[in-house]
Parts: sequence; C-alpha cells; structure tokens
Amino acid sequence: MKINDNQVTTRHERPTVQGPTALVLYFINDGQYYDPESISGVSIFADKDNQSPSSVIGSNNEIKGSVTGSILMHFSNENSDTTSTDFDPNGYTGGSTSSIYKLSQGKYAVVLDNATEAGEFTFSGQNTIIPNTLDKTGSYIDVWTVLRAANSKLDTIINEFTLTEDRFFAVTEPLLFRVATRLENNHIVLGSKVDLKFTNEFTLENANIDRSIVNLFKQSLVTDPMLEIYKKNQDRNLEARVTVSGYTETSGLMDTTSENTVIFTFDTEELKTHPRMLDGKLGSQTGTYVAKLKFTALNQTIVSNDMAFIIR
Repeated sequence: MKINDNQVTTRHERPTVQGPTALVLYFINDGQYYDPESISGVSIFADKDNQSPSSVIGSNNEIKGSVTGSILMHFSNENSDTTSTDFDPNGYTGGSTSSIYKLSQGKYAVVLDNATEAGEFTFSGQNTIIPNTLDKTGSYIDVWTVLRAANSKLDTIINEFTLTEDRFFAVTEPLLFRVATRLENNHIVLGSKVDLKFTNEFTLENANIDRSIVNLFKQSLVTDPMLEIYKKNQDRNLEARVTVSGYTETSGLMDTTSENTVIFTFDTEELKTHPRMLDGKLGSQTGTYVAKLKFTALNQTIVSNDMAFIIR
C-alpha cells in the first residue's frame, strides 16, 4: 500500500526489518468505520512481554508504568484528538517518523522504520522519551491506547505482527505454483461504494517441498497488487472497451489480507464525473465491466484472466 504516495509494506505481507512497515488498524462501531475520540499512542513490545503473568496491561486497561522500559518503539502525536491535523497522512514523506496517521474514516496507521525517531510516552502518569530499539526479527505486539468516545476511559487494543530478516528462503529446486484468482463481486448496484474482493488460491506443484516452506510461501506470496477496470460497450456508436481505472492509478491503493485476498474499494458514484463519462465515451454508467488483477509472486508477474461484473 501507499501512504502519501510512499510505498510501505503491511503486517500481512511478511514485513522485514529492512523496509518501512505500516501497522494498520481499522476501527468499527455499529457496522461502520468509526473514528475514535483520540489515540494517545501506539507502543511496540516483544510478544513475550505480554505473556501471563508479566502482561504489559494493568487492571485499568492501560500500559503499566513499570513496563515502559520494555517499549521498543512508541508513536504519538502532539495532539491526540483524531480531528487534529497531526494525523494528516500528508505529513508522511517516507522518512523516519513517530507519528500516527489517519488514512481514511476509521483507518489509522503507524510506520515502522529502522530510522524512526524517538517517541514520547505521555500517559500512565509518565512523560518518557522512548528511543527506537526495534532492530531484530521476531514476533511483536502493537498496543494502541485509545479513547473511544468523549468522557470514556482509556482502552487498549493489542495486535500481533512478525518481522522477518528478508523475504528469501532456500530450496533445492525451483518453486512451481499455480494461482487461481476469483472476483467475489458479480453484481453491483449503481450508487454503491463496495470492496471488490479478489481471492487468490495458490497450489504448489513441488512434491518435495517441506510443509513449513509451503506455509511460509502461502503467507507471503502476493505483493504489489494493482488493478485494471474497463467497461465493455455493445453500442456500435461507442468504443468497445473504455478504461475506467488503470494499473498505475490503482497501484498502492489496494489492501491484502493474511489469506492473500486483495481488496479494492470501488465507488460507483465516481463514474458520474469520470473523464470518459464527461466526453461521452463511457456511455451508460450501468452495464458490464471487466477487472484484471496484476501482482508479483516471487520472480513472476501474475496477470489474472478477465473477470466480469455488472453494474445495474
């Protein structure tokens, strides 16, 4: 994905200690993406630090003051109110930062980087500067300290991620695989804003590959996904194929889940002001559209078959 046009890796794309990693968190309330009142900070601990009885969270649902020395990296904004411009992702320029960014409604992220500057821990009755000491592979937790609503109590949300040394592993023969891509959305009502979901099923064809390598491979295959969408016109007075979104336009705007499902948010309302609609080449906004997914897998570039869906 991209933040302010800067490429980052997400927690589900087998992130490494060498490159920038975005830890993204989605907040949902009553079935809608929701902005919490404030986010006090995001703290990174080694996973082992949250094993009972040495949990990092106290009975008040806040990080224990006694464990601040175990924080490996900390992110916070000077103003914790999520309406503040401190959360503006335009502030991320691809360098080191200890800020928290609001990417969209209910979607927030921090970016891990070897060069990330020190962060200021300002709750649990303390005001401590936390230097970045996260420089090793392993399993970690990111602890988000959040005020869900005004006048409520601080709460913590704990997530897990793993950093690897790199994306390479050793085998004695080339990896042979097949991939089957499927678009789960077949019909969309005009005016909808929906997530187009592309599931990718991988089959390894090497009989001699160890099971642990197979599991690793399945968790880290899809990288750099991008999407082409075009409309098919039957009217002879219109172009037969009109591009709605190209690969360049969608690169970095797609999310990938831990199960290699690729997601692209498609807002059909934007068809009303699309340049091809305004110049008359698109024709009706309803009709048959075709999506084609493209991504990298190992040393290969995978391009899916045409996958049609109907806007009605």
